[in-house]
This record gives sequence, C-alpha cells and structure tokens, in this order.
Amino acid sequence: MLKSALFWRILLSSLLVVAVLGVGLSRANTAHEQLEKQFERLVQHDLKLAYDAERLLRLMSDLETGKRGFLLTMDPSFLDPYNQARKELEGVLAEAKGVAETGVEDERVDRFGELVHEWIQNISEPQIHARERGIVPDAQTADEGKAKTDAMRVILSDLRKNAMSDAEEGEQKAFESAADSQRATRTVLLVAIIIALGSGAWIARDIAGTTAQLEEALGATGRLERLPQMPTRRDELGSVQQSLVKMNALLLDKDGSLRATLADRERAVAELTRANEDLAARDARARAYAEFVRELKTLDVRALAAGGLQALVRLADAQVGVVYLLDDADRLVPVHASSADGRAVDHGAFGAEGLPKSVLEKRELVYLRADSLGEALPRLDLGIGTAPLRWVLAYPIALGDEGAGAMVLGGIHPSTDDTGDSVRDAARQLSVALHNAWTHDRLREKSVALTEQGVRLTRANTVKTEFLASMSHELRTPLSAILGFADLLTTSPKEQLSPRARESLERIKRNGEHLLGLINDVLDLAKAEAGRVEVRLAPVNVAQLARACLAEVDSLRSGKDLRLVVEVGDGPVETSTDSQRVRQILLNLLSNAIKFTDQGEVTLTVRVTQNEIHLAVRDTGIGIPAHAMKELFQDFHQLEAGDGRRYEGTGVGLALSRRLARALGGEIEARSEEGRGSVFTLVLPRVAVASADPAPPSLPPPVNTGALQ
Repeated sequence: MLKSALFWRILLSSLLVVAVLGVGLSRANTAHEQLEKQFERLVQHDLKLAYDAERLLRLMSDLETGKRGFLLTMDPSFLDPYNQARKELEGVLAEAKGVAETGVEDERVDRFGELVHEWIQNISEPQIHARERGIVPDAQTADEGKAKTDAMRVILSDLRKNAMSDAEEGEQKAFESAADSQRATRTVLLVAIIIALGSGAWIARDIAGTTAQLEEALGATGRLERLPQMPTRRDELGSVQQSLVKMNALLLDKDGSLRATLADRERAVAELTRANEDLAARDARARAYAEFVRELKTLDVRALAAGGLQALVRLADAQVGVVYLLDDADRLVPVHASSADGRAVDHGAFGAEGLPKSVLEKRELVYLRADSLGEALPRLDLGIGTAPLRWVLAYPIALGDEGAGAMVLGGIHPSTDDTGDSVRDAARQLSVALHNAWTHDRLREKSVALTEQGVRLTRANTVKTEFLASMSHELRTPLSAILGFADLLTTSPKEQLSPRARESLERIKRNGEHLLGLINDVLDLAKAEAGRVEVRLAPVNVAQLARACLAEVDSLRSGKDLRLVVEVGDGPVETSTDSQRVRQILLNLLSNAIKFTDQGEVTLTVRVTQNEIHLAVRDTGIGIPAHAMKELFQDFHQLEAGDGRRYEGTGVGLALSRRLARALGGEIEARSEEGRGSVFTLVLPRVAVASADPAPPSLPPPVNTGALQ
C-alpha cells in the first residue's frame, strides 16, 4: 500500500485539507484570545473607571449637599451623609487609582484627590466648625469652595466621559474583531471544501480515465488485438494494467502459435472451441462468484439465507439448496429453500433430522457423490418429472464450538473435483456469513433485553431511595418522642425512680440514640443517592475540628488497650467547607477504626498541600483483605472480618462518607493490609477563607458516631 501512487494522492489531499483546517482553527483561536483580552480590558478598566468616576460624583454631591444643609439649617442630621461620604471617599479613590492607567487618567485621579482633600480641609471643615460656633461663613470662602467643586466635577466628568468613550471604542473593536474572525473562519472552511472537492474530482477523473483505458484494453484483448501504448502507473490499477498486458501478450502468442500450426484444421477448431467454452465457463463462474460475494455483505439473516443461498445454488450448478438454523429453543428448523431458477421453494417440506442434524453435531462437512456410493441418492421433483441427485453437499454453520445451523445443496449434474473444491470453499464462506448474521441477531436481542433490564433496575433504585427517605422520616418522629420522654423522666426532680428503673431508662436512651443514628445514616444516604445533600460553606479551622472529633470518640475505646493520637501542625489549618459534614465523616472513620482495633493506636493526621488538605485516620487493627477492597464503599454491605467475629453496623457509613466527601468537592481514599491495619484519608480542597461566602446557620451536629462496616 505504501508504494501505491493512488494511496499517496489520497493521503496528500487529505493532509492538505487538514492543514488548511488547522490554519483556520489556529486563526480562530488567536482571534478568540484577542477578543477575550479586549472584553477583559473593557470590563476591568474602562467600565470600572467610569463606574468609579460616577461613584465619586455621587460622593461629591453627598458632601456638598450635607454641608450646605447643615450651614443653612444647623440640623446635625445633614452631617450624617456628609460623614458617610467622607468615609467612603478614600476607598473609592483608591479603587480609581488602582484602575487608572499611567498618564492622563492617573493625573486626573491624583488631581481630583488633591482638590477634594483641599476642599474638605480648607473650606468645608472650617465652614462647619464656624457654623457650629454660630458664625456665618463669608461669601468669599463659599465662592472659593464652589469653584473647587466645579473643578472637581469637570475632572470627574471628563474622566467618566473618556472612560465611556474608550469602552465604546473597545466594544466596537471587539465586535469588528469577532466579525473579522468569523469571515476568516468561513473563508478557511470554504477553501478546505474547495480543496477537498477539487482533489476528489481529480482523483475520480484519474481513476475513471484509467478504468476506461482498461475497458478498451479488455475489449482489444477479447478481439485478440494488440494493446495501444498506455501510461505507466505505480498503483493497484497499474498492477491490473500490467497483468492485462501480460495476458494480452500471452493470448497473442497462443493465437500466433495456433495460426502457425493449422496443419489439422479440424483439430485446431475443436481445441479452440473447447478453449472458448472453458473461458466462458470460467467467466460465468467468476460472475456467479462475484454475485455470491455481494450477497454475503449483509447481516440480515433472512436476506442472507435467501440471496446467499440462491447465489450459491447458481455457483455450484445445483438444483436445490436449503438453510437450517437454530431457533430460540435450539431446535434446527429450515428457514429458506431455493431452486436453480431462483424460485423460493417451500422450506417446510424439508426436515431437519438426519443429515443436517448430524452435520451440525459433528461440525464436519459431508460430500456425497452417487458414483462413489453403493446406493442411489434420493430423487428430486423438478415439477415436470423427477431426476436422481448426482451429488449432495452438507455444511455446518458454526464457528469454533458455537453452532448456528447447517445447509444442504443437491445437484442432478455430475461435478468435477475442481468444481467440488470451489463449491466447498463458497459453502464455507456462506456458513461463516450466516453464523455472523445469526450471532448478530442474538446479540441485538440480548442488547435490547439488557437495556430494558437497566431501565427496570434504575426505576427500582429510585423507588428504593424514595422508600428509605419516607420510612426514615416515619421512624424518626415516634423515636424522637420516646427519647424525649425518657430524658424527661431521668432528669425530672419530681420523679422518684428506683435504680433499676433509672438503669432501664438509660438503656432505652442509649439504644434509642443508636437507632436514631442509624436512621439518620439511612436518611442521609437516601438524600445523597437522590442528589439532595445540603452543603453549607463557612470558614473552618480543620486542626481544631480534628482535635475535637478525636476527643469526642475517646469514650469508644473503653475496655481496649488503645491510644488515640492526633498529629497536626502548630499553626491553624483553615479552609472554607461544611464543618458539620466534615465532622460527620471524621467521626465515622474514627469510630470505624476504634471498632476494628483492640490494641495499638488510632492516629488522626492532618497534612496540608498547596491545593488540598489530607485528614488520614490510621489504625493498627485487623485490616481488610485485598479482594474485599473493591466492595468497601457499597451501600448496605458489611465485610466479613478475618478473625471470624461479627461487628455491629448497618453497612452504610463508608458509602455515605464517600458521597458526603464528593459533595464537598473531595474524596475518600483507602489503603489496607490484612492483619496490619488500614488508612482512610479524607481529601478536601483547600479554599482561601477570604473568598468564601458568609456562612448560613449551621446544621445541628449529627447524633450518630456508630460503626460503619
């Protein structure tokens, strides 16, 4: 293929189109980046500077209005907007200085700052203090103040006008740049289309011209004429051309030798007649084989059984052919029968027992010839009479150990060894094609069934989630009432309870709180599955939260030779996240570690990177087998402990913790070695506290600190 000139023409044409499209995409990308920069300057500089100038104008108005109102009325309430404007003035002025560029803008902002400070210190403040002492300001000072305020308004008006003018100019340039980019992109696409069409037409014209030359050469060969001089090609068509030249030369040589040796005219004519008959037979077989191959390109079993079988019957010079396939019950049934003249025969008249079934079971072809058998083959009804079959070919439709059916051919004309070999080869090809089509139908039916099953499973999972959420609410209401009543009895000074009654009430409270924690876990899991997890961001000191969580689970190690260790840095570790959700995850991981560790230590480590915070809970417990790690975070799944003991829990904690971690933008990673312990790491994104939104009211802390597994 690499030596083919036709291949390289098509490849180079495609590469040229790709190159043109690449240039177009590069230009479009460059134009897009320039457009982004223009809009960024428009928003962050021009519009911002105009907005700051407008704010400074409003502050100037507030300063002047407040001062004038106080001077005229002596009402102190006029000084409130005046003082507020003075407080905001420095911040807005600083923002304007930060936005203004060096040059005219920077000079105007600085000049305005000098004038407003001079006006406040030398005119406004002295007038207000004088008025407070009962002295009426003189007209000269008022005129001087008005001149300064007018000058400041002129500066701000010019600054705002120039900023808006720059914004409009930038907007116009951005739109013009976008229009230029669009025109350039359309031009590049048009050039690519023209190149693609031109190269396609060029290649098609080249192939069509060569094909016409080959057709003329075939005609000349058929007429036993010498071929005209044809251009040399280095592709597949050139190979055909060379073969045709060789064939033409060979035929001419044979014709010359025949003409030279016509001593016996009758013998020469007979030989020529036989040669022509053989050539016609080969040509007929070639056409029949080409038609047969075309019929094999479909994956429709019915169409392939009809068209492929009919073409095979003609190719094999048979009189009848039948295709048998396995149905859904794995029964071998005839699906199509065809005769030599192309008529569809009633396939119900052909039974599947006997030869077809035997061929399928043994996965071997059977070729029977009447001259090699001791007994005659069955007779075939031709409609106007019957004729004995001279040969029968049965071929299995199978691939490897998978069988799909069988096919049977029969003919009334004797066959040669060459014909038998070609028929067997064609039957093998039709067998493979039928098996592929049959397998395709089976796979398509299975795919439809799997799709329907997936829809049913999705619907069932939705119903399950809604049921869990509903039942959790229904169970939590009466349970909360029971806990409240038990707490009221144990804490009321009016109730004189016996030690046994008080112990029973404490047991009710412990079991009720444990059950309420399990219900809360199920409810949170249902919310997580439904995508309704509430996350409330607020500044959180992760180091302080880690110490608090470790202290909260300290009572769980009662009766165990177990140490609890927290490893954090000296400074605070702060981020913006939901502290209640982080606390819930850490309590679950710590409780899990304590539950599966009888001796040794449980360590909570806080490690900070540039973009993440890692909270790792490491224990020296029983560990988790390697084959069970993939089932670790499944809902309602409890792993079997290696020591043969059963541990309490619902099997939802780890699944819930991972969903909560992902809702916070993080993840839970797990590593474990059986018999040596486990490490569960909560990875949270590190978000700057200053950029976090104000925290809404926090959720009440979760009750459950129970086990997860």
